[in-house]
Amino acid sequence: MSSSESPGPALQANLRKFREMRGITQAEMGARAGIAAASISHFETGQRSPSLETLVKLADSLVVTVDALLGRASVETSARIDPVFLQASRADADTLETVRRVTAAILADAKVSR
Repeated sequence: MSSSESPGPALQANLRKFREMRGITQAEMGARAGIAAASISHFETGQRSPSLETLVKLADSLVVTVDALLGRASVETSARIDPVFLQASRADADTLETVRRVTAAILADAKVSR
């Protein structure tokens, strides 16, 4: 998507795809994001565009990246990202370092076990 293209069509389609992949209703998604269900409907139909703050809330509620919602990352690729890694990527520096050390230890142990 170039900077001159509108994210609208990709955002509309991806919001619906990810919501349906998660098996949640617009009301459930709205509750997760702290947004009215009617707003979710408006975003999916293109009647309204979310603010940047709302876009982040939508992505968080679906456990995907903002890039995935905007069509900058494929839906298929984004669906394979484990929600744990997305949560870790948003953690503070201390938590992220702990996750890195634990992951490195697990992977080193798995390599030795082979």
